[in-house]
Amino acid sequence: MPNVKRRYRRAGVLIAFVAWWIVPLSSLPAQTPPEVILASEGQSRMPVLVHREAATEVREVATELADYLGRISGTAFPVEEAVAGAGIAAGKRGVVVGLVSSFTDLPFAIDFPSGTAVRDQIVLRTTNEGLYVLGTTPAAVQSAVWDFLHRQGYRLFFLTDTWEVVPKRPHLTAAINVVEQPDYVTRDAPRGAPWSDRDLWNRWQRRNRMNSSFALSTGHAYGGIVRRNAKTFAEHPEYFALVAGERPRGGNAKFCVSNAGLRQVVVADAIKQINDRPESDSVSLDPSDGGGWCECEACREMGSVSDRALTLANDAAAAINDLGLGEKYVGMYGYNEHSPPPSIKVHPNVVISVATAFIRGGHSIEELVTGWQTQGAVLGIRDYHDVFAWSHDLPRSARGGNLDYLTRTIPWFHEHGARFMNSENMDSWGANGLGYWITPQLLWDVDNAERVDAIVEDFLDHAFAKAKEPMRTFYALINRDHDSVRSHEDVVARMYRALDQARMLAKDPQVHARLDDLVLYTRYLDLYGKYRSAEGKARQQGFERVWRHAYRMRDRMMLSTVALCHRDRFRDRSVQVPDEAKWSVAEPTNPWKSSQPFDEAEIAELLAAGIAANQPTELDFTAKKFSGDLVPATQLNLPHVPPGRYDQRGRGRQQVYTWLPENHRQIELDVTGGMIKHYRDRGNVKFSLYSSKEATLDAVDQNDSVPPDGEPRQIVLTSPFDGLHRIEWSDGSDMTRVVLPAELPLTIRSTLEDPMRLGGRWDLYFYVPRGTAVVGGYSNATRGKMLDADSNVIFDFGTMDAAGYFSVPVPEGQDGRFWKFSDSRGSRMLMTVPPYLATSVETLLLPREVVEADKRPSPR
Repeated sequence: MPNVKRRYRRAGVLIAFVAWWIVPLSSLPAQTPPEVILASEGQSRMPVLVHREAATEVREVATELADYLGRISGTAFPVEEAVAGAGIAAGKRGVVVGLVSSFTDLPFAIDFPSGTAVRDQIVLRTTNEGLYVLGTTPAAVQSAVWDFLHRQGYRLFFLTDTWEVVPKRPHLTAAINVVEQPDYVTRDAPRGAPWSDRDLWNRWQRRNRMNSSFALSTGHAYGGIVRRNAKTFAEHPEYFALVAGERPRGGNAKFCVSNAGLRQVVVADAIKQINDRPESDSVSLDPSDGGGWCECEACREMGSVSDRALTLANDAAAAINDLGLGEKYVGMYGYNEHSPPPSIKVHPNVVISVATAFIRGGHSIEELVTGWQTQGAVLGIRDYHDVFAWSHDLPRSARGGNLDYLTRTIPWFHEHGARFMNSENMDSWGANGLGYWITPQLLWDVDNAERVDAIVEDFLDHAFAKAKEPMRTFYALINRDHDSVRSHEDVVARMYRALDQARMLAKDPQVHARLDDLVLYTRYLDLYGKYRSAEGKARQQGFERVWRHAYRMRDRMMLSTVALCHRDRFRDRSVQVPDEAKWSVAEPTNPWKSSQPFDEAEIAELLAAGIAANQPTELDFTAKKFSGDLVPATQLNLPHVPPGRYDQRGRGRQQVYTWLPENHRQIELDVTGGMIKHYRDRGNVKFSLYSSKEATLDAVDQNDSVPPDGEPRQIVLTSPFDGLHRIEWSDGSDMTRVVLPAELPLTIRSTLEDPMRLGGRWDLYFYVPRGTAVVGGYSNATRGKMLDADSNVIFDFGTMDAAGYFSVPVPEGQDGRFWKFSDSRGSRMLMTVPPYLATSVETLLLPREVVEADKRPSPR
C-alpha cells in the first residue's frame, strides 16, 4: 500500500466540503516502488512532462521542478508536453507533473482517504516508466513538487537565497510511493510579516507547502462593510453602535446589531461579495478591532458580544449558501470581547478561529476551544508567532521561536478539532527562524511534533554542515531554553561565542554567509541592550545606533526593519527620529540611512568587539520566570506592614503598574515637570496609559500637557477598561514629580532587562512565594539592606565590593511572606521571586499564578 496518512481525530467536527474528495480507487498490494534514474553521467534521463491544458500555476511549478532537478544534478531537464491518459507515451520515460484529474489512464490506482475534509492531496509515485508528481488541485501540485524536492535534499529555511540549500547529486534517483494530505486545511502560520517583501514570503510559503486551495477570510471586516456601503451608513447613523450616548464612526467602529436594517445591509454586502467573486470560498464577518460595542437596550437584550457578532455571521452564512454557488463559508475570530463562547448555536458554515491572546471572561484557551465547539463551530486557531510590540525581535521572547510551545499546541489544537491556522508574525528570522521553518511541517503532519529533534538535526546538518555543533548550542539557547531566566548580556555573550566557534569550523562560503546574518542579528541585540539601559542623551544615541544598524542589514531579513525604524520604534517616547532621518526621506539625503554592504573584515571586527564587551554569567542559583499577568496582592490575605517609601521624583523614562476597580476609570496624577531648572528646555512630560485588555496594544490614553516649568499640575488619564494598567512617562531628564492616588495600587517592576529607575533612598517590599529557597538577583549599588518577614537583617549590600549578583538563602518559615529592601539606593533586579516592589501589601500587584498558588483563606 502507498504511504497514506490516516489520522482523522474528532472527525465529527470536520467540514463536509461537498464533492471535494475523490472517490477511492482500488488499492494495490503492498510492493516496493521501483527506482528510476532521473540523471546520471552528466545527462538527464527523462524530461519533465506537463499536460497541454495545465493551469498557469501548474506549468510554472513544472518549470521550477525542471530547473531545480537541473541545479541538483548539474544537467538540464527539458519540459515537454505530456500525452493524454497515462501522461507518458508508450516506450518513453518522464516526470509527469499535474492534476490527478488531467490523466484518465494512470498506470496505477490511487487510494485516497474517503470522507476527508481536505481538498489538497498529493501523489508521489515511481513506475518503471518514470515519476509522477501529482495533486488534486493546482495548490496540491505545487506542494507535491516541493515535497519531492525536499526529499531530494532541497531546503529553503529562511526567506533569502542565503538560506537556500540546493544539494549536488549528479546521480539522481527516486523510488517512492506516497499519498499524503495536510492535517490542517489552511496553514497560514507564520502568515507573512507586515511591511515586508511579499515576493520572498510567497516563495518561502510555497516551497514549504503552506499554500492551500481553500481561502478562509477572517480579517476585521466591519470597516470594509462601511466603506463599500458608505452612502447607506451616511444616511443611517443609527446603524453604528451607541457608546456613551453617541454613535462614533472610524476604523474600529462597531454596529448596532439589533437594528434590522443594519443586519440587512451586512447580509446584502456578503451576498454581493460572493456574487462578484463566485470562485471565492468565504467572506469574513469578524468585527473591527478594539472595544466600543453597542450599549442600546435592544443590543443588550440580544445577549453577549459574542452572541451579537455571531448573529451577523450566522445570517450571512445562511444567505450566501442559498445562492446556488456551492458551499460558502463565513470566517470570524473568537477574539477580544467576542472571544467567550456564545449562548447560541453556530451555523455549520461559520468557521471560528479562536485567538490565543486577548481572551476575555477569564477563560483558558482550552475552555474557548471546547465552548465554541460545543455550540457547533468549525474551528480554526488564530495564534501569535510574534508581535513586535511584545518582543522587539529579541530571542526567547516570542511563541514562534519557542519549539516547546509549537510542538505542544499545534497537535493539541488539531486533536480538538481545529483545521484552520493563521498566526501573526514579524520578520524576526534571527530570533524565530527555526520555529518559523518547523511550523509548516507541524501543520502538514502533526505527528512531526514527535520527531522535532530529528527535524532540528536536519536543519543543523543542512544549514551549517561542519559548524553544526556550536550552532546546536546557539539554537538551543534561543529556541529551546525559554523557561530559564538569563540576562540580556548573558544571552548575547553566549550567542557571540557560539558564532565565533562556528565561523572557525565552517568551510562552505554559503555557511559563512548564514553565520554572517546571525552575527549581524546578534550585533542588533548588543546595540539594543545598550540603548535600553541608557537614559537621556545616551539613550537617544543608542537608539540611533540601533536604527542605523537595522536599516543597513535590512536586506538580510533577520529583523522587522520597518516596524523598528518606522511603524513602532519600540513605542519609546523618550527617543525620536529627527525629521531629516524619517523613514520617508530617501537614502541619499537621509543621514541615518546607509546601504553600504558589510564586508568580511567588518563582520569579524563586530564579532570580536561583541565577545570582548559581553561576558556570560554563571549563577549559583536558578532564576525563575514569572508572568506579567498581575493581580492585587491583597488576595493573599497577609498581615498589614508598615508603609515603605520612595522618592516621587524621577528622571528619564519611568513606568509603574496599577489596578483600576470596576467603577474606577480615571487616574488623577499630580505632576510637576522641570524640577531641574537648567534643564527646562527639554520639552513637556509625556504620559501614556496602557491596558492589558486593549487588543490593539496602543495606549488607551496619552497626555503631553505638563511643561517643564517646576509648577505643580493635575492631569487625568482615562481608560475604558478595569483591571491591570501600566503608566509610562518620560521627560528630558529634567526631573519630574508624579504622585498617584493613594487608593490605587502602585507597583514597580525590576528585572535585568527592565530595571527600576528610582532616585534617592527607598524602602520597598517584595513577596517571597512559598517554597522559595533562595532570594537571588542583581544589585547595581552597594547601599541598603534586605530584611526578612520579621524585619531581621538577612543581607547587607554594603558587604558587596561592587555591583553584582546576590544570593540569600530563605530561612525556614520565611517563605510565603513579605520581605523588604531597606534604606536602599540604586536598583535591585529580582530573579528568583516575583520582580515587583511596592510600599505596602495594599499597593503591590503580583503575578496571577503566584497569588493563585499561595492564596490563603480570609482571617475570621
